[in-house]
Amino acid sequence: MRASAVALVLLLGCAATGCAETHAATDPRTATHPRTAAQLLDSANRTMKALRSVTITAETVATGGGRVYSGRRTTDLRTRCAYKASFRSGSELEQIRMGGTDYIHGNDMYFEMWGRETVPAMRQKPWLKSPVSAARGADDLAVCTWPFTSFGKPTKGARTELDGRPVIPVEVRDKAGESPFARQPGTYTFYVAAEGTPYLLEIGYKGPYNRTTTVFSDFDKPLAIRPPATADTLDLSTVRASG
Repeated sequence: MRASAVALVLLLGCAATGCAETHAATDPRTATHPRTAAQLLDSANRTMKALRSVTITAETVATGGGRVYSGRRTTDLRTRCAYKASFRSGSELEQIRMGGTDYIHGNDMYFEMWGRETVPAMRQKPWLKSPVSAARGADDLAVCTWPFTSFGKPTKGARTELDGRPVIPVEVRDKAGESPFARQPGTYTFYVAAEGTPYLLEIGYKGPYNRTTTVFSDFDKPLAIRPPATADTLDLSTVRASG
């Protein structure tokens, strides 16, 4: 799976805007003048961009059946994140990104699909240390950011519940590849919290080939992300690739 595919499957703060948005949600003016679909989505995106941390869990299944991808990323939405993923190929990946450095742990299949040259020493340590700038598409590494942005023409659905929480679904039909997640057409449903801070709780994507569910949780929870022990790490800058 290449970077473009990962971008697809990965579909999909009170400190800055959350308090104001909480007040807006309970403001009696919004009862007589409900927010439009575009306003709801913009509000959710502003709230999510202001977060200091979030966990993003995604799963993709093929339209014909079978899981294509599953992944879990805990991130500060900037430069620090921890990521675990498994792919239909059997490849499994664990990654820690801290600033300009990646720490990478993969299974045998992962290294069969590794996007760079390899050396036997890479199998002797659990973790590889590599600069972020060296990442290649076939490495399937995650970024710590997320494109919380509005696109297309949204349509607001009726208030409902998602895992027991009241939400308002906002649907966007992407016919021409406007989405920041993928160039393929498809339908996105954004589930925005209907009460309190307007968090984006989930994105559902239905496309011609895949169905993806992306769930957001652990808003502003403290991050406990640290690099692996030096003894367990091979710095790729100290070895010479042999192919």
